[in-house]
Amino acid sequence: MTTVQEIKNIVSNAIDANADRIEAIAHTVWRNPEPGFREVKTAKLAAETLRSLGLPVKEGLAVTGLRADLDSGREGPRFAILGEMDSLIIPEAAEADPESGAFHGCGHHTHITAMLGAAIGLTAPGVREALSGSVAFIGCPAEECVEMDYRLELLKSGKIGSVSGKPALIRAGVFDDVDVAAMIHNGYDFGAMDSNAFVLKRVRFIGKSSHAAIPHGGINALSAANLALHAIALLRETFSHDPRCRVHGMITKGGDAVNVIPGDVRMEYQIRASSAKSLQKISAQFDQAMEGCAMAMGAQAEVETIIGDHAMTNDRDLYRLYLDIAQDVFGEDCEYRISPEPGSTDMGDISAIMPAIHPFCTGAAGHCHGADFHIPDTRATCVKMAKTLALLAVELLYGNADKGKIFAQRKKEHLTIEEYLKVQS
Repeated sequence: MTTVQEIKNIVSNAIDANADRIEAIAHTVWRNPEPGFREVKTAKLAAETLRSLGLPVKEGLAVTGLRADLDSGREGPRFAILGEMDSLIIPEAAEADPESGAFHGCGHHTHITAMLGAAIGLTAPGVREALSGSVAFIGCPAEECVEMDYRLELLKSGKIGSVSGKPALIRAGVFDDVDVAAMIHNGYDFGAMDSNAFVLKRVRFIGKSSHAAIPHGGINALSAANLALHAIALLRETFSHDPRCRVHGMITKGGDAVNVIPGDVRMEYQIRASSAKSLQKISAQFDQAMEGCAMAMGAQAEVETIIGDHAMTNDRDLYRLYLDIAQDVFGEDCEYRISPEPGSTDMGDISAIMPAIHPFCTGAAGHCHGADFHIPDTRATCVKMAKTLALLAVELLYGNADKGKIFAQRKKEHLTIEEYLKVQS
């Protein structure tokens, strides 16, 4: 029987032999950035790549998502390798799309490339026969929280079940048969982040417009919004029960003309917290502040709450396994570090229903979510990410998939999808 090391060598060699192809995929996605639920070109490229490897592909999942399965033909767990596809919108970036302002300022072009590179390695001759269970390659849309009006249109039309990509895929049944999941996020070290849950708030202050020279004839909705901004600032000390809490937002409409008292003002906020209970408490305080400040100015406030991402919890043992592999592949010291962070990711929703990890790796430069973000050595970074994911699959599924079965058993310790949907409703 072929040893696990021999299988790993076959996988690594196949990825190395396709380094040009992997690099080309990354550059193509980089040059064609697409924000969430618009990743048409990226999804098409991913589907074509997976089909070229002999894998059947399901497309159009939650609009632009996709999935392909490598089945060993033997009973065992199903391990999902995820690849995010969407871009941010950063118009000031030199390489942003001139029309949409889309820009891969978070490195998701390497995420989908790494997933595809892993598929190239795992479909090499002789690998499938050495595994049990299966690998699901899932292209994920819309991790970044942008273009909310567009997403709400999709939500209202029934095309998606959530404004974030992975929750939308969960609701579409894409993860029903998955036992364990992993992805790698490009970054600056090998740490992992246990991140916040969040909800999005859309607030409309309704006043009464009038001539600005006759302000007593109207009700200034902008004044109500201004008062609400101060209320949130003064409430911040009460959020200290959750040091990871973040409440941040912007005025998206401040009025229509300078000589008109604004009668319609709008804000958009995100509330992040470390747990559902904490999030619920702060969310209620936020709503009360909006409504109270509007009332104080004689206006009205309409507050819409949109469920965002679940809190992320990395499986500690799966993360250790990742570090062991990454240390060999990257040739760097991979220190164990899982830190609680105030950011959010929809990988948290996957971690709610199964053992999952969302670790980082090195390779990025510039500021994440900044106009100067880039990957200095795209080829080396994507090849290493692909190898790490593929070798993780081998570790879990080699032989009788003994390691994979251990993690698959832990799925019982997580929410069922039905329980998850109740929590996220």
